[in-house]
Amino acid sequence: MSGTSDRIRQKVPNPVNYLRNVINLDEETRHDRLDKLITKIFPPFLAVCTAFTLVLIVYLNNFSFVGILFGTCLGFVLGFTALGAACVLLSDKGVITRKYVVPAVVIIPALAALILYAAESNIGFNEFIVKYFDIFDKNTDLASLLISVYSLTLMIFFVAYGVVSVIVGFFRSYFYRVLRSLEYPPERRKNRIPEWLFQIPDIIDVGSVELEPDIDDGRFNAELFISTAISLFILGLVICSYIFINPLFLQIIPFEEMLIIGTLLSLFVSPLVIPWSIVKSIGAKVTSDAPRDFYLWKGMRGRLYQGFFTVTFFMMLLTLSVYMGMDFSRIAVTYLGYVAFMGVISIVTSFVYVNTYYKGFKNGIIKSYLRSKEQ
Repeated sequence: MSGTSDRIRQKVPNPVNYLRNVINLDEETRHDRLDKLITKIFPPFLAVCTAFTLVLIVYLNNFSFVGILFGTCLGFVLGFTALGAACVLLSDKGVITRKYVVPAVVIIPALAALILYAAESNIGFNEFIVKYFDIFDKNTDLASLLISVYSLTLMIFFVAYGVVSVIVGFFRSYFYRVLRSLEYPPERRKNRIPEWLFQIPDIIDVGSVELEPDIDDGRFNAELFISTAISLFILGLVICSYIFINPLFLQIIPFEEMLIIGTLLSLFVSPLVIPWSIVKSIGAKVTSDAPRDFYLWKGMRGRLYQGFFTVTFFMMLLTLSVYMGMDFSRIAVTYLGYVAFMGVISIVTSFVYVNTYYKGFKNGIIKSYLRSKEQ
């Protein structure tokens, strides 16, 4: 376990009893109210996004695979942008308050646009930024770059709020049931999905599930921010490798469209990172007759990543692309452009999660679990 959890064991003999004193089980926070709203409106929200996606595909009049994929990504991105804008207003205040966040959102994109413009206004990367919204007809003057960079930044920011709000809402509301189901006798378990999800070895007879959460000092958790951003970045690169280095796609999809689709897809990588990260933060572990406890986040991360397979498949596609005579410089340029955007997406999403949601997310799962124990 992490060093933080070691400190908990040294300072607090019984972490659960400690948490009962620092978490008000009867208090309803803004996070709780937002969770109830999210779980209530999310099914109709998905239906609206699906209908809007169909309208977009018909409006764009592109029924090819690329056109349908682009329309689907764009429809859901716009939907989650609207949802995220509402969640910004309804969510709790962050550890770093908005009086510091808002100036950063204003200044950093402006500096980025100035640097890009000073570098060279007609490079493909700048054309992509402007063409992302397709309203300037590749006019890469400073004003066009500024508007486009600000629009991209706000879109990434709001989508991050929307996606993280959905993850947090459903996990805070229902994840305690998954943990409690592991404690049922084998004959009472309705299914084996939890064991499959956490990759619990068959030789372990689950005795109980205990929590060993990280302690917060009230400051911004920089270590968690960095680790989450790195995980989002790496996983985003691996997933979009299936598009970028696929020889078929390299032949039929233009550079700008490929980069746009990859960027849109990457906005939704966080559901593959945040779940196992929060399970690690709450320190959920299975106790048994085994000499050591089994920490659930390790099995969950392994199940979601399947790392050796993804890396192997990535290298196979790259080798195949080069062997078939693809333009390697085009592959490299495409990747450099995507790497830059994936870096921004990872940083923004990780910041939104750690700054605004993390503490309430962790405490909410613990609170739900403790309540279920008392019933």
